[in-house]
Amino acid sequence: MTASILLVDDQESVRTNLGEYLRRYGFAVTLAAGGIHALDLLENSTPDLVVLDVQMPEVDGLEICRRIRQQPGHIPILMISGERKALMDRVIGLEIGADKYLIKPFEPALLLAEVRALLRTAQAVGNHTQEWLAIDGRLRINRQRRCVEVEGQWVHLTSHEFDLLLYLVQNEGRACARDDLIEQVWKDTTGTVSDQAVNSCVARLRQKIEVNPSRPVYIESMYGWGYRFMSLAGG
Repeated sequence: MTASILLVDDQESVRTNLGEYLRRYGFAVTLAAGGIHALDLLENSTPDLVVLDVQMPEVDGLEICRRIRQQPGHIPILMISGERKALMDRVIGLEIGADKYLIKPFEPALLLAEVRALLRTAQAVGNHTQEWLAIDGRLRINRQRRCVEVEGQWVHLTSHEFDLLLYLVQNEGRACARDDLIEQVWKDTTGTVSDQAVNSCVARLRQKIEVNPSRPVYIESMYGWGYRFMSLAGG
């Protein structure tokens, strides 16, 4: 089945050229001329992937990313940006749920490779036979929809919050170093993501899943090292 892509960029030449390039390789591409146009399109359809420019008037790419991540399910988001504020935009974009980030100018072939990789990952998650992972009587993870239930209530997690929780759960009982989390969850080996970014993500995650975030029982701090997950059943 042909994968659908929503490509959002306020520069006509950029969205037209990239759109034509992706169509050449078999993708069904819908073009949005800006943030408001993109939100209108997202009200009526759900693409398989979104390519999203950051700097746009009225509604920028970061706000669109936030709104997408407020919805259930997980649409892969590839953000693109010019050099202005590139580092800060990248950090913010990844923190609020972007899956990948490219800085202009880039070769269309690189965009194509990233799109294909994100779609392969999404398909692998969608094909997973075990939809729910029961942690204990209180917490469950839905790996297909990339969401979490706490006491029977659906809880929205950003992309990094979900990936961090899943990684810690899969390594239950093991102390995971921050450097390990940065490499495995953020996929960063360049030093762009700081220890503070990990700490902030953990703090947000605790607010969403812990009974008392100030006295966490799921995600334990291993001071000077990292974090460890312990389920209520296992603890």
